[in-house]
This record gives sequence, C-alpha cells and structure tokens, in this order.
Amino acid sequence: MCKPIMILDCERFVDLQVYGVEVCRATILSEVQAVFGAYGISVNPRHLGLIADFMTFQGGYRPCNRMGINSSPSPFLKMSFETATTFLMDATLQKQTDHLESPSARIVMGRIVEMGTGSFDLLQNIDQMIESAA
Repeated sequence: MCKPIMILDCERFVDLQVYGVEVCRATILSEVQAVFGAYGISVNPRHLGLIADFMTFQGGYRPCNRMGINSSPSPFLKMSFETATTFLMDATLQKQTDHLESPSARIVMGRIVEMGTGSFDLLQNIDQMIESAA
C-alpha cells in the first residue's frame, strides 16, 4: 500500500491572517531537515534556523536562492551566495555601495563580524599593568 505524498504549499503559510509567519518558519525548518535527513546528512538545527529566519524575517516568504538574495541591498552579501562575478559586475555598473553591515559582507572583506565576540573591544592599560607587576 502506498503512502500519500504530502505537498507543501508555502503560499498557504504566508497568509498571516490564517497561520502566521512562525508557522511558515517552522514548516520551512521541518522541510529542510527532512531533505537533509533523507540523505543521511545531519545539520545543526541552529544553522537551519538561520536559513528559516532569513526566509521569513520580513513577515512573509522570501526564497533562499538567487532571486531572494538579489533583493538584499548588500553587494558583498550577494557575491558570497553564488555567482560572484555577475553580482560584482551589476554592483559596479549600478554604482552600488556597501556599508559592510551584514556578516557575509564583512567576511568577504576580511573584517571582523560585529556580533558575538566581535561586538566589543577590550582595552588594557599597559602602563598600569607594568607598574603593578614591578
């Protein structure tokens, strides 16, 4: 006996009046885990949660593909996704600027990401340390 195939319709979950964005996020997370699980690939749920957050943080569904990334204002974020040459050429021709606000843009440029341990500076008074050691 065959099992029925479940068809996922994301448009149905985007309707905030019926289900809400959290249900859409949870469904995306569940579906992505199922795809990786089918191939025996284990992925930390926090990483998948970031993808689901990216796809739903604007209050609706945004695809995590070339078209979804293309809506980002950061040229370096776009370059870090897939087709760097195309995004770089488009950004150059359109005279786009990037203030390096996204983690991906900062990583591409070799800058410290201003989150977690990179979100603050630690200063030490060396003169005072030398005096107290003497």
